[in-house]
Formats: sequence, C-alpha cells, structure tokens
Amino acid sequence: MRKLFFMLLLAVITMLNCQAVTVNTTAGGLAQAVGDNTSITVLKVTGTMDARDFFFITDKLNDLTSLDLSQVTIAPFERNTALYGTVTKYDANEIPRTAFFGKKLTTVNLPAGLETIGFAAFAGCYQLTSITLPSTVTFIDDYAFAGSALTSVEIPASVVSLGKGLFARCEALTTAVINCMTVSNFAFLGDIALSNVQLGSGVKLIQNGAFNGCKALKSLTIDPACRMSHIGEEAFINSGLENIDLTTLGVGTIGDWAFAQTRLSSMVVPDAMTDLGVGALAHNPLLTSVVLPSLGHRAGTRGAPSRFALEEIKDYTFAGNEVLNAGSMIGEGVTSIGSYALYNVCAEMDTMRLPSTLTYLGDRAMAGMTGMQVLKTDAESVPSLGNEVWAGVNQPSVPLIAPNPSSEMLYKQADQWMDFYFQSTIDFILGDVDGDGEVTISDVTLLVDYLLAGEATIDLNAADVDGDGSPSIGDVSLIIDMLLNSSSSLSLSTIHAIAADRCITTGDALIVQPVTLRPGETRTVEVALDNTEHEYTAVQCEIVLPEGVKLVGVEGIDRGRQHTCRSMGNKVDDNVYTMIEASLELDRFAGDHGNIVRLTIAAGDEFASSDAEVMLTNVVLVAPDHRRFLAGDAIGRINDGSGVEQINADKQVASVRYINVAGMESNEPFDGMNIVVTTYTDGTTTTAKVLR
Repeated sequence: MRKLFFMLLLAVITMLNCQAVTVNTTAGGLAQAVGDNTSITVLKVTGTMDARDFFFITDKLNDLTSLDLSQVTIAPFERNTALYGTVTKYDANEIPRTAFFGKKLTTVNLPAGLETIGFAAFAGCYQLTSITLPSTVTFIDDYAFAGSALTSVEIPASVVSLGKGLFARCEALTTAVINCMTVSNFAFLGDIALSNVQLGSGVKLIQNGAFNGCKALKSLTIDPACRMSHIGEEAFINSGLENIDLTTLGVGTIGDWAFAQTRLSSMVVPDAMTDLGVGALAHNPLLTSVVLPSLGHRAGTRGAPSRFALEEIKDYTFAGNEVLNAGSMIGEGVTSIGSYALYNVCAEMDTMRLPSTLTYLGDRAMAGMTGMQVLKTDAESVPSLGNEVWAGVNQPSVPLIAPNPSSEMLYKQADQWMDFYFQSTIDFILGDVDGDGEVTISDVTLLVDYLLAGEATIDLNAADVDGDGSPSIGDVSLIIDMLLNSSSSLSLSTIHAIAADRCITTGDALIVQPVTLRPGETRTVEVALDNTEHEYTAVQCEIVLPEGVKLVGVEGIDRGRQHTCRSMGNKVDDNVYTMIEASLELDRFAGDHGNIVRLTIAAGDEFASSDAEVMLTNVVLVAPDHRRFLAGDAIGRINDGSGVEQINADKQVASVRYINVAGMESNEPFDGMNIVVTTYTDGTTTTAKVLR
C-alpha cells in the first residue's frame, strides 16, 4: 500500500511539473518566481526580464518545450561578471547569445518589442519547427537559428543586419520569405530541403555562400520591383537552381563560383554587369546558352553607345560546361579571356567567334574545345597567349578565319595560332554549296539538284557537311539544321536586314487563313501560296504567334507534292519559330492560291483570344534556278468572326503525340528531333518533324 501511495504521489508531482506555468516577474526575478519547479515544460512569462532571467532558463530549465514571451519587456543589464561568454553588458530588447542553444523547445513566442537576437540564440534547437519574428527586429546575430528544425521563416523588412550562417544546416527548412535588404553570408548554407525562396522588393544583396548546397532550390520568386546590385561568391554553388532571370534585377557584380555546379540550362547576363567572377558559371552539366552584353548594347550619355563594362572573362568562368554552345557568346568589348575560362567546353559549334577587342587568352583558355569546327577572329592584331591555349584541340583540322589578308599573315607566323588551317588554304565554308560566301536556303536546293541530276556545279568540300567523303541526302538535312540554328539565334529585325540585302523583292506572297482558337484548344492553320511572278521549290520564314500560343507541328500539304517541313523556336524573340519547307525531289509548289503548309498551334489557358494574329515574316522563296526572293509579311486573323471554326471543324485536333529518335513517346516535345503525330477529330492523322 505504501509503495502504491508513493507511486501515485510521484505521478501527481510529475503532472504538476508538466502543466503550463504562468509567472509575472520583474527583471532578475524569474528564478524566484519559478522556484524549485525547474522540470516544467511549458512556461509563459509576463512583466520584465533581463539577461539574468535568460541565464536561469539556459542553466536550469532543461525540460522546457514551450515558451511564451509575447508579453515580456526585456530590460538592459550590466555587471562586472559575465553571464554568457565574456559579455558583461546586455542591451534592452535583446535575447542574449546562446540563450536557448540546444534546448528542447518546440514553440517560442517572442516579445512584441524585440530588436536583437544574439549569437546562436536558438542554434541547435532540433525540435523548434516554427518561429515568428516581430516587425521590430532590426539585428539578428551569427548562427541565430543554425541547426534548428524550422520548416519556414519570414524575415521582416525591419531587419537591417543579418549575421552569417543565420539558418545554416536547417535541413527541414522548405520556405524562406526575405524582405530585408541583405541575404547574409551562408544564411541558408546546406539547407537541402529549401525549395521556396521569395525575395521582396527591398532585397539588394545576396552575399557569399547564401544558398550554397540548397539542392532542392530550383528557382526564386522575385518581386518585380526588386533591383539587386550584387550576388556574392559561391552564392548558389552546388544548388539545384534551374533558372534565374537576372536581366530585370540589374545585377552589377557576380562573385567567384557564384553559379557553379548548378542545374542551370541558360543564363542572360544583365547589361549592367561589370564583374563576372572566377568560375562564376563553371561545371554546370546542363548549361547550353549564355548571353553576354556587347559593345554598344547599352545606351550611354545622350544616347551614344557606352563602353562595354564586362571587359574580362576571368579564369574558369565557363570551365567544364560540356554542352555549352559558346560560338557567339564572347561579345565585342571583351579584352581578355582568362586561364581555363572555356576549358572542356566541348559542345559542337559551327564557328567560335573572337571579338576585335580581344588582346589576351590565358593558359589553356580554350583547351578541350573539341566541338569547335571553325575559329573566326575579328582581332586585326594577334592576341597574346598563355600556355597550351588549345590543348586537346586538333588545330590542323580547324579553319582559322582572320579579318583580312594582312592579319592572316600575322596569325600564320604567331606561336600556337599558326597550328590552325587558314581560310586561304581551305577556301570554303562548310555548307556553302554554291560558294557565294554564306550558307542559305539556296544551298539546300542546289545540293538537292546536284544529287538528283549530277549536273549542278557545287563545291564538293563545302557540301560534305558530315565529313564522310561525299555529299548525300544526309548533308541536305544537316544544312537545314544549320539554317534553323542560325536563324533561331538572331532577332527578327536582324534576319530581315540580312534577307533584304541578299534577296530580290517579289510580289508573290504567302496567305495565312483565318482560324478560330480558344484558350486550351489546339487547331490547324492553313498557309497558301499566291504566285504569279515565279515558281518556287522551297520557302523559309519566321512564324510569329500571339502570347499564350505555341507551335506544336508543321507539315507540307501541297496537293500531293512531297515537301519536307522543319521548325525551331527562336532563342531571342518569344513565340517566334523559324520554318523551312523544301522538296527533296525539287518539286515546284502548286501554288496559285493553293495551300502548301499546315501549322498546328495550341493555346494555353492564359491566351487572350481577342485581336490576335498569326504572322509569317522574313519570307524567302527559292526559285528552281536557286535565286532567292523576299516576299511581304503574311498575317492571318484569329477569332475574326468569319465562321472559320465551322469551315475547319473537320480538321480540329483531337490529340498530339511526340516521338523522339529513340522511339520514346510523350505528350510533351523532347529536346532535339521530334516526330509529331497529330490526330484529328475526323479520324485522320498526320506526321511532321520538329526540331526543338
């Protein structure tokens, strides 16, 4: 009986200790208010506290899991003997350093007037899953919440200073909303679950290592009003970042290795950039495209072109990006390319271009660039070189094109440069079948003419694009791919200027039939040829679609004739596609207002269906004698109320499937070549090739 009594008494004491305790205290009186009840787990404090009371919690209340300080005012305290470390003076409205370090806390309500959170104050609180920072907080010291179990955090705009490692190694943290000016050094270092980061309009700086190792972080949500001046060293290194738009932020400097080892596929560097750090974009296995600003790209005083700010490509900047097409990346204004800057950038590229302003390439700057087919330099004076600049490159098989004959002689005599082939030696451009100095749609038709009849005069070396020793239908396909890639890298205005300079103007034209299209629908658009002046065997143009509409397929439908169609999205202008249609039998288009091509377009839910148009621009038509003619733009209305929906009802699209070269099938296009199988509501199907 006595044993049972003591067990019951112990249970009652334990229950009392575990109950919520509320105390009202004056500064320094918490220990007396709590008394011997130091095993409490839930505590609410009202009144005033100072550093002595926090030290009592640190030292004695080891079982505390819930703490409510919302109605507490923190008073200043000073004495000769230190309480925490060597600190003897503690400010008002401050939680002292390491006050709750390693505690079992699961919930904390902070004082409403709190201003400062001290060094590692909540570090190691492995059960603390949430906390709300009052809008009065202005300073948070180093590692304040490092290693805690927080799942989300919001930093108010009132914070003017953040310590380093603030939320480092918070491996459960998934969401961070940041409204203060600076994301501090190593703020979210190693937060492997962090996937949702929102940057407010006031964020100006992302400092060193801020998101280092955040592998779940694929993108940032950035307020449109945000203007950021600096991204620090290793800010996103080894993160899962897949995309970030720096152009709207106006970032001026990016630190060393800031975006190394990420999942980025493309990057557009802002015009305001003055410093791109060492290794800033190195070792990104998916990075295919980088756009750097060029001389004259920005407007300076009184609208005149300003001097290019980014004059130096530093050491290792793009090293190890094996799929990066760097051909046109280095713009005018760059004077030096550092050591290993393009090391092992081995993606296949038609021409690697060096600007006229270049004066130096560092050690192994372009070593391992085995995909480079032609090296073109605009620098009349030979740039000086470091050691083994092109190590691993088969230089004797790579043509070097100099800006003029006198410069060519200098390059032929310069160490390392002399190991390339020179334009005067090989006297052809790959794909330039007709030898006119450029690769155009006429080269496609001329090569087909040669393959069919064997009578056309062509440059056999230039026509052998695949290098197998003789021209073939495979080379025709490769030249089409070259043209698609070339046009997709230029703006509409640039393409038009080139076409206007090289083509004869014609009154013949394409005609785009009107169509009815609603959000979420997929429809076909018929394109006819009205030709009274000439006959044609091929056409190249840009298809411009309204916002919210995508091109999902093209196919030739020229009254039984066989024409191959291919298309590719433009890399400069949104919702623009380059299309080439050519006959591998040199069949003439029937024309005479007859339809020659069918476009399949799909509208997203965001498509605004009123006042929309489909436009074909930069229309180049090729005659049987391979002359090129420039036609006017063709515009077709969408939803013009003409009853087209009823006329084309038999060709409404039921489904679209994509098949890649490996035979895999999907409802979404694959990267590279796709076979597009379109099934219509009338039961018919069509197939087309699309290069994505």
